[in-house]
Amino acid sequence: MSTEINGELPSLAEHPEKSAYLIYGLRFTSDRPIPGLIPIESRNAVSPDLSVRFDSGEAYRAEDPTEETLWYTSDIPDANGNPALKIWKEKKGGDYSIRYSHGLTFHLSASLTNLSIHHDEPMSAEDVADFLLGPVLGIVLRLRGVTCLHASAVSVGGKAIAFVGVEGAGKSTTAALFAQKGHAVLSDDIVALLEREDSFYVPRAYPFLNLWPRSLAMLSKSPCAEFPRSAPGEKHKLMLDGSSTRFQPNELPLGGIYLLGERSDGSDAPFIVGLTPQDALMGLVGNTYGNKLLDSFMRAKEFSLLGRLVESLPVRRVVAHDDPAYLTRLYDVISADVSA
Repeated sequence: MSTEINGELPSLAEHPEKSAYLIYGLRFTSDRPIPGLIPIESRNAVSPDLSVRFDSGEAYRAEDPTEETLWYTSDIPDANGNPALKIWKEKKGGDYSIRYSHGLTFHLSASLTNLSIHHDEPMSAEDVADFLLGPVLGIVLRLRGVTCLHASAVSVGGKAIAFVGVEGAGKSTTAALFAQKGHAVLSDDIVALLEREDSFYVPRAYPFLNLWPRSLAMLSKSPCAEFPRSAPGEKHKLMLDGSSTRFQPNELPLGGIYLLGERSDGSDAPFIVGLTPQDALMGLVGNTYGNKLLDSFMRAKEFSLLGRLVESLPVRRVVAHDDPAYLTRLYDVISADVSA
């Protein structure tokens, strides 16, 4: 796993026709530009952690399907009620085939260093990138042994603050709220945890936030920057381009974690609840990204890492208010707790 050193982006040797990127602490090259990502420059001879190759319009077919075993089946259905994702593993070589029901396949080598992309029907580069930068790289990270939280992270006082929770808990909305207030954003949906010398670090992800129209409407009611409209039922990419919101380009030490999900219409909301290390551990274990992919060894390793984390860093539970009008107060409550 490659990371940033002394706050500077590392270099990467690459072929002239390839683009190089740094995301989640992974250096990777691609034979095509990846929409939404910021390329890194090549200065030194550093091998990539992952090489990505696009084979547009070529559907992937195993040479012999009987030589594959079904390794994982998603419990999320597609429009036809079938599993939206299945992962197959070659019995002999150990390669993985990450196959979506609509025909998009990511073939990952057993060494976890080469990824080829295939699709049955024409797909835009933006649509392919949505799968690559989110769930697929999340799978690669988990297979590499990197613990990831289902979270978003922002910079507060030179440290990373993570907002953890299930789908719909308000992770991206809270991150966007902090972005409105001038804080740079490190990551959205997936927060990779890098442990070094008894400390934890959060590497940068991609320079945008994915927000539902409802979240955009809630945030637009605040006196800060206006947000663009989004088509109903579709997430909008809020670009962190520095115009009104910023992207944090370098990794930061993790300073604290806030568990989201509960809401209240009480006059005391929003408020923060302290957690014992045991309760904090259970809250994090239930909100790690891709935890259904883990075998017993990987789970034990993750449990051990999170145990060390809750003993060294504050983990709190946030009870937000039902009314979006209290978003600014939510920012004030969390900011005050971080400062304390």
